[in-house]
Amino acid sequence: MVIENNPRKPIFNKKKAYLFGSPVAHSISPKMHNLSFDEIKFNATYKAIDIDKIHIDAVDEYIRREDFLGANITMPLKTDIISHIDRLDISSELSGSVNTIVPENGSLVGYTTDGAGFIDSLGEIDENITDKKILILGAGGAAKSIIVSLALEGAHRITIAKRHNKTIDSVIEFSKKVSEKTPCDVNVIDIGDSTILREAVTENDILINATPVGMTEDSTLIDKSLLRPGLTVCDLIYEPAMTKLLLDAKECGCKYINGKYMLLYQGARSFKLWTGQNMPVSKVKNTIFS
Repeated sequence: MVIENNPRKPIFNKKKAYLFGSPVAHSISPKMHNLSFDEIKFNATYKAIDIDKIHIDAVDEYIRREDFLGANITMPLKTDIISHIDRLDISSELSGSVNTIVPENGSLVGYTTDGAGFIDSLGEIDENITDKKILILGAGGAAKSIIVSLALEGAHRITIAKRHNKTIDSVIEFSKKVSEKTPCDVNVIDIGDSTILREAVTENDILINATPVGMTEDSTLIDKSLLRPGLTVCDLIYEPAMTKLLLDAKECGCKYINGKYMLLYQGARSFKLWTGQNMPVSKVKNTIFS
């Protein structure tokens, strides 16, 4: 007997996916994932929940439910969330950062799709990272995820340019761990040493800005004179779409890309982990990212 139209006894309960972090009101992830669920007719919803580090225990109310499909994690929770889940994939283990939670066989597994999403986004400018020498500015959660994915996916060498402050020792330890567990050599330089930084820009094939410099002011960490054709310049910032670094890169004939498509492709990776299906990327690009 068909009972599909009986509102008191639905055949399928709608699954729930979330974004946890603070602030999250500005995020386009709910639009991206809800559009994708509708497009492939997957019975789920996605909602952003504002939770800061002080109230992180509140995530347990959502992720331990039977209707939990999965979650994305954003700042400032990417590290602290680890104590709330059961195990990590290799990228999350090496980076110490989680941006995606997936229920698997009764356990909650932490992944980081930021790095893979970044690599996928380079397809938008016909760039690849195999055997490339890469300079990354900054060593936060997203940067570490990217570094791990670059190292696992075939980069020849990665140089991390970072301030010489209280976290420098932990970043050096991180670089050693990645070097030991992947085929890639990872090293750390002082971003405040202009001579060393200048040499690093000159010697590398790809430059990635993973710092907030350029987000709210007309500034850049890299002098325009160092940019050249043949250098690919990436800025994880996507608002504004063209930071000073990217404007300089464009004028100097570099390939360049902002962080907009990294957001799209890391979301697509999460979507596949939750649903087992591909995100309708073209639909999302044309509807939300155009």
